[in-house]
Amino acid sequence: MKKIFLYFNSLETRERYLLLAGIYAVIIIVGVFFITIPMYEKLQKIDAKIQREIENYNQLIKLASEYIVYKPKYKKTDLSLSFIEKLAKETGIKDSISSLKPVSDGIEISFEQVDGHSLAIFIQKIKKKNLKIKSFYMEDIKGNGKLNVRLVVSE
Repeated sequence: MKKIFLYFNSLETRERYLLLAGIYAVIIIVGVFFITIPMYEKLQKIDAKIQREIENYNQLIKLASEYIVYKPKYKKTDLSLSFIEKLAKETGIKDSISSLKPVSDGIEISFEQVDGHSLAIFIQKIKKKNLKIKSFYMEDIKGNGKLNVRLVVSE
């Protein structure tokens, strides 16, 4: 460090100014080309990404508003044991009901020896009434196409 000060003091005034100007010029050039420009490019990339995300968000809002317009409006159905019996009677599988009981999250229905076609029609009617099937279990014990089914229907 002493050698640098001795060298600097041995220079004439004009040479000192020229050396200091050169050092400042190097610092500015390095700062501009190696620090500022890469940071500016990163900011440009981030701005472009933000613009894409804003466009995606606007498109999502547009799609959501279109969905709300076209979304089918369902009537609220009061789920009860008599309502389920009525649906089963309409589809012709009321005689196959072995158990019909309320549970904590809906109504549990058990069928014995019901054919698949009638069961499919019953499930379609449940879906048309905007009800949900929370759980479903089906087995064909004898292999004859007559099914034992247990399902839980809820709102």
